[in-house]
Amino acid sequence: MGYVDWYYEKIKKERKIFGAKENGYKVWKDLVTGTCYCISDDDYHRIYKEGAQRLQHYLEEGSLEEMEQLFYGNKRANDADLFPDLPYFMDAKGEIEECARMRDYVCFRTACLYALAYPLISSHAQNSAQNDSDWKRQKDQIRIQGFTWHLAEGAGECPLLEQVEQMLHMQNEIGGCPAAGMADLVKGGLVKIKQYYLETNKIPEIRGASLLLEDVNTEKMKRLVSQEHIRECLVYAGGGKIMAIFPAGAGEDMCRKIEAMVERETVTAQFNFCSRPYQLSRLVCDYKHVVDEMDLALEERQGLRWDFRIEPRLDPDAFFELCNHEGWKKIDGKEKSFCTSCRNRHAVAALTRTGEEEKLCPSCLRKTRAGGRQAKYSRHQEYKRYIERTYQKVIVDDTKSYQKLTDISENGFIGIIYGDANSMSSQISRLQSFMTMRYFSEVTADTVTSIVFQSLYKNLGNRLSFEVIAVGGDDIFLIVPGAKAYDIACAIGTSFDDRFRDKSSGAYQMTMSLGVCITHENMPVQYSFAIAQELLKSAKQKAWQERKKGNAGGTIDWMVIENEMPGGADLDYLRQARPGKPEKTLRPYTWNQAKAMKHFIKKLQDEKSFAFQLRQSWYRHTKEEAELFYEYQLSRKEDTKAECSLKRLAKEFGGEAASHNVVCQGKAYSPWLDAVELWDYTEVCNEKSGERREGREGRKSRN
Repeated sequence: MGYVDWYYEKIKKERKIFGAKENGYKVWKDLVTGTCYCISDDDYHRIYKEGAQRLQHYLEEGSLEEMEQLFYGNKRANDADLFPDLPYFMDAKGEIEECARMRDYVCFRTACLYALAYPLISSHAQNSAQNDSDWKRQKDQIRIQGFTWHLAEGAGECPLLEQVEQMLHMQNEIGGCPAAGMADLVKGGLVKIKQYYLETNKIPEIRGASLLLEDVNTEKMKRLVSQEHIRECLVYAGGGKIMAIFPAGAGEDMCRKIEAMVERETVTAQFNFCSRPYQLSRLVCDYKHVVDEMDLALEERQGLRWDFRIEPRLDPDAFFELCNHEGWKKIDGKEKSFCTSCRNRHAVAALTRTGEEEKLCPSCLRKTRAGGRQAKYSRHQEYKRYIERTYQKVIVDDTKSYQKLTDISENGFIGIIYGDANSMSSQISRLQSFMTMRYFSEVTADTVTSIVFQSLYKNLGNRLSFEVIAVGGDDIFLIVPGAKAYDIACAIGTSFDDRFRDKSSGAYQMTMSLGVCITHENMPVQYSFAIAQELLKSAKQKAWQERKKGNAGGTIDWMVIENEMPGGADLDYLRQARPGKPEKTLRPYTWNQAKAMKHFIKKLQDEKSFAFQLRQSWYRHTKEEAELFYEYQLSRKEDTKAECSLKRLAKEFGGEAASHNVVCQGKAYSPWLDAVELWDYTEVCNEKSGERREGREGRKSRN
């Protein structure tokens, strides 16, 4: 087992590995990747000292804002900025400890302090009838004490934090955990998210739904929690889920306020939040059982919910804000017209455009207003800032609006990419505390966003022809140009596997599977996404089979729909074998197999007619006739390129070439159907394919 130098990796952005534990080094295991990290005592104490000195300076100035920036920001200019990311050791005995960061420890202990101190300050507030500014001042004092206690000189003593510290150092030791006060644990989130996205096929509304949910689950959630209590109460918020610790008796009230906020902002998004009281000592020392109990309570509550809201209403102020634009008019309540977008609810507003009247229900109206051009601009600005920060390159403003699928498409085709992490639940089940859960949630969300943006930039360059519908936690939903979809998906999958790999041993911790549907720009997104979902299920089944063989890694399944297909999204029907024929496809692929298929196409880039003839042979000829046809075609060629390429491809799939097929475990597969279908949708398209596509575009523009 190797030990990766944490400080060297942070500063140099390179990996330095020690073969054995070095004297004078602290070691720990990363919670996300399982990597064994190390840092020299000198580096650790220097960073710790500089961070503590900075905190002391902020304490002397009374600058809570600077403390927040230190613990919540991502600035990495010098050693003091690395202080929040230092591992916080809980004095594990004889084992390599799985550490959270200093920022996770500080924020969680501040939440515990607030829960313990709340009865005192709230009763003082009631007795003195103090105003909002006094209440905020008391909350700020608790936060400052939580941020600086035992870290900065002059922070003073705090018996309540002594209790918290004692509890934190006795995690998973229920019998020995000291007594403490009560607290309410709130857990839950948004449900049926994809249903909310895909009530319509209109890109502005899909984008609007995505941004509404993202804003509700991040910024507005943080703002609400900060207004009512303190920000540190929120353990994590992302991927549509939240977990928070509030003072005793405040949990139910916060659930109702969160639900009211979600309903106000999204109108019809479904949600499920639950609050339960616990001894604070049990929350700290019995984390796993507490979370299991909350999950069971949420499951029971979800089964009892009826949350369809057939006739949602907007309050007058919100309705005026949404309709306060030229062209919109309110529909008379007596007029019962269904929404022309989702067709699920009655319309409340109408807009006449290009001679046609568009009628929208409250939910679609909210999505439309949230997902307009300004929203598209803000999403692209976030992407541009990331690329400039990461690559020091500026993406020039693209004059194309990309408001419709026809703007995103390339040669008339778009790609729907739907991805999901494998083994995420097993990784989460290993976590031992709220601090580690906070760390895992934040690191995973930031890493996945980084992977998606980097993959888009690698394949699209300065172009902004994409829609990021969902990137949160382990979930990815993108719309991209059809010709780039396969390559973008492969880049995302391989990067995900690599970034979440154990750097000290090379073992995979979490992997990703993706489904990719490449289809016409005028295909309804709901239908394309349904196919992508089925492809993802197929890819995940492949990943599970590979893990059983000891081959950890992500997988991909894909489909190109150039013509209308019978059978809809039923993969078993579409791919069923015919008697006496080889299997139709080698899909799904591992990442090495996906790369091998691209290499196979590249080697045969001048042989597309040959590949097409072999594909047609599968449909037209018997097994013997197809083999004879293949041998005849090979005999006419002067080189053995096709034969050698087929052998290399078969080897990557764990089989061997037999005539024109790949034989794996006694079963024959035809690689030519896959190759021809994918031919025009990878970076290795040949010039003739490019000329054909240009001709297609020319005909399209003339029409």
